[in-house]
Amino acid sequence: MSTVNDTADRNGMQQGFTDAEVAFIRDNIHANAGDLILKAGKFKGLDIKKLAGQIQSRQKALKKLPEWSANEKLIFPPALSVEQCSSEATALYKARIASGGTLIDITGGMGIDCYYMSRRFTETHYFEQQPEVVSSAAYNFAQLGASGIHVHVGESLNALRNGLTADWLYADPARRDANKEKVVRLAECVPDVAGNAGLLLSAAPRILIKTSPLLDIDLASKELPKLKEVHAIGYEQECKELLFVLDREMPDAGFKIKVRIIDAAGQPIHELDFDREEERNALVGYSKPLGYLYEPHAAVLKAGAFKTLCTRFDMQKLAMHSQLYTSEEYVNDFPGRSFRIVAVCKPDIREISKHIPGDKANITTRNFPAKPEELRKKWKTKDGGDRYLFATTLADHSKVVIVCTKVI
Repeated sequence: MSTVNDTADRNGMQQGFTDAEVAFIRDNIHANAGDLILKAGKFKGLDIKKLAGQIQSRQKALKKLPEWSANEKLIFPPALSVEQCSSEATALYKARIASGGTLIDITGGMGIDCYYMSRRFTETHYFEQQPEVVSSAAYNFAQLGASGIHVHVGESLNALRNGLTADWLYADPARRDANKEKVVRLAECVPDVAGNAGLLLSAAPRILIKTSPLLDIDLASKELPKLKEVHAIGYEQECKELLFVLDREMPDAGFKIKVRIIDAAGQPIHELDFDREEERNALVGYSKPLGYLYEPHAAVLKAGAFKTLCTRFDMQKLAMHSQLYTSEEYVNDFPGRSFRIVAVCKPDIREISKHIPGDKANITTRNFPAKPEELRKKWKTKDGGDRYLFATTLADHSKVVIVCTKVI
């Protein structure tokens, strides 16, 4: 097991930036990276290709990683890696799940999750096989004052086989195959956490695995032993990731699904806990649109809480496959968007236009034979405004457009 010094790489890779490079990045942070490279001859003594890459990556990170972006000394990987890494919000949420004496991050990478999770542990071991990635991570951790993180170059599974143990183990397996195509099964990810679950659980009693939201939860639950919880994490309007928690003491039957819609600080705004048995047994009623309309967050839909919403929030569905809900009285704290219904129209712009001032509206389709952009073009409406149009199919198979205003 090779360990990297916190401030330097054995391979001699340059660490950090000169004052001139920091100033260049700061002065050009909003510039087009391609334009800077074309003008490279104007900037004597600077590696503009390298600095343009840093600028491009920092532009991707401005909103996603505000704390790291604000630190001018940090080294950022290529922009694609920044796009694929965890956000600060989701990393902070993970830090709410796991804490203790020792953490092992077996998949390292840029180190966002490792850094934020390490704050909840006395000692953290970061593993990564690519020397340049390791070097940058070690340097960044030092700049951030994360002295409790031990950075290792090499195969993490070998370290576990050689007896390294911890209270928690974290894995974010690569989700692309040799042809860089996205994969949706755990067995196709690298490392194979399902195939090595026995080794992982022998090294730590609790395992946290991050996966793409594309992963099939029920299929993964059949691959993973000792599965305790699945967290579907929603941030802004997207389901960002799935988290699988394994517990050595957990029986091999039954797991809880936890939907968490979080804010920028990783704090849950909405929470919904259920299991598959509750979802199977939940009673569903169907209704025409009543006083209010509800659109579940993408994380709720990914978790599969379609029927559970009806019983938990005392509401009805518009149709089996529409995934829109309605109630006569307003339901507070719904995990998604809530709207007050203004009118229910036929899919005819002459009728709809009576309810959308200025021909502006936000269009959503659910179980409807047209896409929003097709309807916008057909109806000649502009995007925006305070009116929301939901084109959908009701339980009696009729096609309607529900005109709404958002409940603040």
